[in-house]
Amino acid sequence: MKTRIIAGLVCTGLVIALLCFMDTILLPIILAVAAGIAVYELCSVVKVKLPMKLLSMAVSMFIPFDAAYGILGKIGIAPVAALAVYFIALLIMMIKWHSEVKFDQVSMCLIASLAVPNAVSCWVRLYNWQFPGDTGHVEAHAVYLILFCAFCAWLTDTGAYFAGVFFGKHKMSPVISPKKTWEGAVGGVLLTAVANVIMFLIYDKWFFGVPFNGWDWYGVIPISIILSVISIFGDLSASVIKRNYGIKDYGNLIPGHGGMMDRIDSALFVFPAMYAIVNIINAI
Repeated sequence: MKTRIIAGLVCTGLVIALLCFMDTILLPIILAVAAGIAVYELCSVVKVKLPMKLLSMAVSMFIPFDAAYGILGKIGIAPVAALAVYFIALLIMMIKWHSEVKFDQVSMCLIASLAVPNAVSCWVRLYNWQFPGDTGHVEAHAVYLILFCAFCAWLTDTGAYFAGVFFGKHKMSPVISPKKTWEGAVGGVLLTAVANVIMFLIYDKWFFGVPFNGWDWYGVIPISIILSVISIFGDLSASVIKRNYGIKDYGNLIPGHGGMMDRIDSALFVFPAMYAIVNIINAI
């Protein structure tokens, strides 16, 4: 537990540091590295050949930069055209190594290298949501939304872990994730909802500057609960893949936590969900 806590605190420190440099190139760089490592881990699960793995990592590391700077649009390449070229390249590799490469490996390369980086790129999209010319929202609103997502992704997991240790009796999914309990899940969701309300009240009083249109403290509660539940399902979904392939962790990059995918699996679901919620609220 001590190793897990220390590693968690270090990761929290890195997230806080990243929040301080969101308006710099450091944000897409860190997101690209995280996406690349996660895709590498996912491809390793199904034993993808190294050339295919490297191509998938390259694609995944490009997407956060494209989300931040619109690179494809600037050079006049339609995303669907780039996707077609990428898919054809994977199929050519499958043909070249037909005796070793199966279609499930190609599928993992394609899905992982598109889903993972697009999910983490929602951090960039949430931050850029305030621009351009959106006088109704300021940087503090974007920072709050990102912290909101971080709480739902990681505080839910932390709260569920400790609530499960002290109060857990009923297993949520014994086969997929033996340590998860219903008591832990409820504890994690409630803790996150309370934390998000407190954070909203603090931001509303001292940091927002202008009202956060469409948001209030009591509206934060259902959104927090929804995202926390999504976070739990994200964690379980990643665990299903591990169980299917008979592995305990995706890697050993983070002591006590496993690999990059073991740490960001919930965030891969929470950030896109928040981005969708923000756009729905704005449309209403």
